[in-house]
Amino acid sequence: MNTIIYFISILFFFSCSEVTPVQEECFEVPGIEYLVLCEGMYGYDNASLWGIGNGIAKEIFRCSNNRRLGDTANDMLKVNDSIFILIVSTSNEIIKIDKVGKLLHSIQMKGEGHFIKQACVINDSVLALTDLYADKVYILNHNSMILDSLSIPGLCAPDGIAYGDGKIIICNSGYGIFRKNETNASTITIYDLNSKTYVFTKTGINPQNVCYQNLHAIVQYAHLTTEPDSVGGLQLFDLQSNNVAQIKGKYIGKPIFHQNRLICLEGTKIIALSPDFSKIDTVYNNNSNEQWYRIGIVHDQVYICNARNYTLPGYINLLNSNYTLLDQRYLVGINPSKMFSVKKD
Repeated sequence: MNTIIYFISILFFFSCSEVTPVQEECFEVPGIEYLVLCEGMYGYDNASLWGIGNGIAKEIFRCSNNRRLGDTANDMLKVNDSIFILIVSTSNEIIKIDKVGKLLHSIQMKGEGHFIKQACVINDSVLALTDLYADKVYILNHNSMILDSLSIPGLCAPDGIAYGDGKIIICNSGYGIFRKNETNASTITIYDLNSKTYVFTKTGINPQNVCYQNLHAIVQYAHLTTEPDSVGGLQLFDLQSNNVAQIKGKYIGKPIFHQNRLICLEGTKIIALSPDFSKIDTVYNNNSNEQWYRIGIVHDQVYICNARNYTLPGYINLLNSNYTLLDQRYLVGINPSKMFSVKKD
């Protein structure tokens, strides 16, 4: 996330129908069901990890480990029901935790010129991670916590990453407006793990997120603030690098698959696309002034990461399988971005 730094005080909002977090005192969360990663604000060292269980939401990383999570947590992966990986970008730390937030191992990148951004699972032992500043993709064996880099010359601010059928798909964002004119900016790289060969394919400007499904990569690219007519969109690529479908719009974050459709956050709407982009439906409208920032799936429900105004503690909202908004929502940390069940999905 390219977090905007706001110089205002942090406020808390309380409601009898919402779950009130406890930031300073440490209390056990009974029967943790979900983990929620909150990015925090760039430069404020206020990323956080929250546990939700039995209707209670509390910050658990600091209490479990007697330390802060760090600065700007951009990704979280579920390796299995017991192991999760956190990517803390400004702190340049890769953190392995258990299902109650206890730190098991960590690696911190040394020196300047790194910004670990996103990751994907290759198999039970191996992950791939992008380094936005160093123009690299790393392979991490989380059992040994050994980190190696792939030999892919020409990467340009790699951001989103996904894996499927022996291929790693990497978004070369060009870092928005900063490197948009460089070679291989606004492309995806499709890297074959077996042959160690790769190809670059042009995308819309500033590709940020990618997911993989049914032998296709779905790429979300964003508009540039300096080019108001560039609204961004989604593109569908096959593994031979052909762009087989595309749609424009103010798409935010990584699309997800639910009930054989692609569910996406588009501006103030949650929409559903057929896998080939031929049919589009709006499944929910955000009629509030609050900023919905990311969506995902837990136990057949759509979770909504509600960032409010990007400086206040945010909420997790839930839609049921019929896309009806549930009454209860959970107050968590600043800029929630990922949520996982600690049980089998």
